[in-house]
Amino acid sequence: MKMAASDNDKKFNQLYGRQRRCADLVSVNYCIPDTMSRCSAGLIWQEQKKCKYAIKSTVSDRCMHYIESIYGHCDSVDAQRGLSSKES
Repeated sequence: MKMAASDNDKKFNQLYGRQRRCADLVSVNYCIPDTMSRCSAGLIWQEQKKCKYAIKSTVSDRCMHYIESIYGHCDSVDAQRGLSSKES
């Protein structure tokens, strides 16, 4: 079942509109610092596929690490490690 994007998710993605600013980069880590491993790439594969850690799901049009049911949580340990290594 696909959930519709809420107004909060739309505002969130606009606020962290990295997919717009980084559209020309080869790869990006979309994990948001200090936000419990939340992904800012968007809701569908077309928006998520530029992430350095993205792997296409075999069951739907999204990254396999993207968990929509818990508010866009990124379930990639490598992405989370990559984010913490950039902060230090």
